[in-house]
Amino acid sequence: MEELLRTSIVKGFIFSVYGELGPSPIYSFPNYITEKELKELTIEQRNQDDLILSYRDITQISIKNLSLFISDKIITEEKDLRKIQYFAILPYPDFKTTSLTYFHFIRINSESAAVPTAFSILVEENRRSFLYNNINRIKPVVFEFFTNFDEEISNSYPPREDIQSKFQDLLSKIIEIEQSPSTPITTHRKMKILMAGLDDSGKTSFLLSVDRKYSKLIGLKPTVGASIKSIEALGATIFLWDLGGQKRFREKYIDKAEIYLYEADLMFYFIDIKNKSRFDESIEYLQNLKDVIKEFNQTTPIIYILSKGDSDILDSEEIKDNIEFIESKLKEISQFELIEIYITTIFQIFTILRAFSSGISKLSPNRDLINHNLKNFSLMTDTYLTQLLSVDGLVLADYYSNQAMELTKIPKSEVINVFEVSAPQFAVLFKIFAKFKALKQDEAVFKVANSVIIFQRIKIEDNIMFFLFLVDDENKKEKIKTELKGFLKYTQDLLLRYIA
Repeated sequence: MEELLRTSIVKGFIFSVYGELGPSPIYSFPNYITEKELKELTIEQRNQDDLILSYRDITQISIKNLSLFISDKIITEEKDLRKIQYFAILPYPDFKTTSLTYFHFIRINSESAAVPTAFSILVEENRRSFLYNNINRIKPVVFEFFTNFDEEISNSYPPREDIQSKFQDLLSKIIEIEQSPSTPITTHRKMKILMAGLDDSGKTSFLLSVDRKYSKLIGLKPTVGASIKSIEALGATIFLWDLGGQKRFREKYIDKAEIYLYEADLMFYFIDIKNKSRFDESIEYLQNLKDVIKEFNQTTPIIYILSKGDSDILDSEEIKDNIEFIESKLKEISQFELIEIYITTIFQIFTILRAFSSGISKLSPNRDLINHNLKNFSLMTDTYLTQLLSVDGLVLADYYSNQAMELTKIPKSEVINVFEVSAPQFAVLFKIFAKFKALKQDEAVFKVANSVIIFQRIKIEDNIMFFLFLVDDENKKEKIKTELKGFLKYTQDLLLRYIA
């Protein structure tokens, strides 16, 4: 096992459980050494590429992982805990490594309740892009492994030497992925986002709105071929491919799919909701793109943008019928896939920001676990709605309770729409006031009917983020402040590694 680890960027495995004595490491590869042995290591031995950890080190990693998963207690509305499964990418700067960690519950016959576990695949810190770029290939390998391994440890934890060969087989499968990575292994994560749709479907306007270049919207010309630009967001380089939608170019993208569609991390697909005469043409093009992506064996998520949804036309019967038709067609060709649809307009920048942030969040392996922790935080503080936003107003995570609808007296869909649109505006206003020194505190409170909105600015290392809370009583503010410190303590690494 140790020899195999020396040939890989994977430096070790750690499997931990939350037992009667709290977080405990059960298996580690390579094996840990004693504190005495650690002190006796020479400088030359310490400078080797091998991962050297003491029992205290692997216990520290176990505590960090499982505290992140359940804190000091399990709070969930899920009846079958074994259905809860999350992946996350976490840094361990003390050991110069980053891990892809799999969190799930197992059933141990001697325990009365399901047991929380964490399994970490540790790689060199400067090679962590391998985990981001190949996570969708690693996930099924890990799932398959634990489907069998969970059964094997249901009665007891076998000695390390009895199960080492199984972990060695798992490592061999990961090394196979390493030897044929989806993208070159670099120190910086790079992502490819496609903006696709027919000509005049709103792709370029969407991008310009995100980039706040309003002056360029006037007299906008069609994109000729593929226009590529890059942006830096949340620590990563994102390449935005604006694929011109004229027919001759659409045929080229399909014919040369290995250039245009291969290794796409995300696709925004645009449909002009006013142009009914081209709906069938647009759906046909979408189907062609999906077929090619399937041939590449890619799991590229798609965000559907119904563009030009200006507020003055959305209530018309014609547009309602158009939207209903498009939604039915998307469901028809998506089969068992969950479809995510946003109606946007360049006259309301925040509709575009919300759609864009939803797409960006799809690129985060940590999104689900952050949402899990955000939900627990909201339940502990009796907060009805919680949103976490980047400094630019992108919604990174959110939680909506049933009480939010009771408090506001409006349907859930409307509650979500209101806060999805308004939250980025709070972030922008907060930045403006802070810039001109008009805001001396990191908090703003707004009273709306029977509810209270609390907007909180936070700082994680050098990163500014915002929280938006909806509560029924301003007095809950103090409890939120108290619990927020703990929440940030054990989730800051998730936030810092959001997408890169």
